[in-house]
Amino acid sequence: MMQGTAGMTMKVLLILRHAEAVPAHPGCEDFVRALTEAGTVHAAKLAHWLCDRIELPDQILCSPSPRARQTLAPLLAMRPVLDARTNFLPQLYGASVRTLTTLLDRSFAESDRVLIVGHNPGLEELASEVLEHGERSRFGHLTASTLLVIGFAEGWPDGGGYGRLTQTISGEQLTG
Repeated sequence: MMQGTAGMTMKVLLILRHAEAVPAHPGCEDFVRALTEAGTVHAAKLAHWLCDRIELPDQILCSPSPRARQTLAPLLAMRPVLDARTNFLPQLYGASVRTLTTLLDRSFAESDRVLIVGHNPGLEELASEVLEHGERSRFGHLTASTLLVIGFAEGWPDGGGYGRLTQTISGEQLTG
């Protein structure tokens, strides 16, 4: 477990945007879109990378959309202990930053490491909100199957703006 300043346990937020999904098309409800073949490969590569390099989360918040579930599925298959730590929350689909931070406030009250799996623009806006000002330039657009690992040395922030980007990786980088 990582220690922040003054012996406080560091809080870690892992933000994972779902992997590449089939394109939206007329007559297809956005919510039900699934992963493409490439998206499935990227999700599996990310799961392996996570298991090899990152301390596993205490809690997982995941959108119930098929593409978010399919992005998380390889990690849950590799580490079944995470099933009991996973919450599929309908409010994550299309969530605003305010909704995301409210959910994370509750999660960080009980946990030190939280993984959130969902969608843009909410996740990208969340990252911009919680990162220190100088850190915001280190990541651009949160593309499909991108994982950001953000550490909070002084605990989960009230009001944002305190996180340090410790890692960023995409499924595409791992397969390319």
